[in-house]
Amino acid sequence: MNVPNLRRFGVLCVALLVVGAACGDESRSSDTSASGGSGAEKSTITIVTYSSYVLDEKVQAKVEADLGVRIEVKATGDAAEALSGAILTAGRPEGDIFFGVDNTLLSRAVAGEAFERPASAPANLSTIPDRLRLDESGVLFPVDVGPVCVDYDAQWFEEHELDPPTSFEDLAAPEYRDLLVAESPVTSSPGLVFLMAIHEQFGDGAADYLQRLVDNGMSIAGSWDDAWGAQYTVSGGDRPLVVSYASSPPAEVFYSEGAVETPRTKVIDATCAEQIEFAGVLRGTEHPDEAAKVLDAMLGDEWQSSLPLANFVYPANPDAAEPELFAKFAPRPATMIELDPSVIEERRDGWIDEWRSIAE
Repeated sequence: MNVPNLRRFGVLCVALLVVGAACGDESRSSDTSASGGSGAEKSTITIVTYSSYVLDEKVQAKVEADLGVRIEVKATGDAAEALSGAILTAGRPEGDIFFGVDNTLLSRAVAGEAFERPASAPANLSTIPDRLRLDESGVLFPVDVGPVCVDYDAQWFEEHELDPPTSFEDLAAPEYRDLLVAESPVTSSPGLVFLMAIHEQFGDGAADYLQRLVDNGMSIAGSWDDAWGAQYTVSGGDRPLVVSYASSPPAEVFYSEGAVETPRTKVIDATCAEQIEFAGVLRGTEHPDEAAKVLDAMLGDEWQSSLPLANFVYPANPDAAEPELFAKFAPRPATMIELDPSVIEERRDGWIDEWRSIAE
């Protein structure tokens, strides 16, 4: 993929523009405030997040110009690792905003006291549906929705003259033996959401259902990269069913660099669970006002509309512009399994231990 190269090229261009501005007018400070004439240095607002996060460069430049700040992204590890770091440094943060708390980690994030309530709620919060505002403490705000679903290779099923499954129950049926790969909830965010969805669907029968999946030959992957990139048939593996995302079909097209016009991947809608990602101002930031403004911009139309093709998620604002690729190949699931953060916080560790005893 050329995306990393394009990002480096963009950074180089910005750097050259800054240098050129500084050299071209010695009477001006190269770094002025949003008000334009004070000569004060711009604040740098650092977004702490996970390693796969992408900030659209055009949106970044526009927000920086509008707010008179610089934005930096400090990305490391997966969401759980990044959050653990934020909790460990609560009150003396490594940045100003944290992005990447999802509804499986929400209660842990709030209890870790790593966040502070902005002086006022983001103005753009009014565009976000009430059902996504899961944090009653007012420190974390929903930015996007990334439904975790079981996806399937339509071409494989057609070639094998087998109807694809349409429900969780189908996945444990004999005709789908040795066809599913799922990520471990111990090491993978989509794996954890998949486990939570099973418990939401089957309640007290979740352990029995997991045992049926294992007995039916479910493969366990350590990460999404392993599941999708190594074991899934679209990537050359031998498993035509994979735990992934509702947005995987357009990603298959987007990252093919023109080689794929129609994705082989389709989504089993009945298996989709709502993974919501949140952002908040880190407690102890030296720039609380500027951080709050950037947080508000994250909920604004331009930032929200950039999310599908930057991070392959659905904007929290349902009215944000939707790219044609998503409209064609990944319409937002009409219904999704909703995960209760308070139940997850109470039961998560026990459910993971149960998974280990059954599946690993």
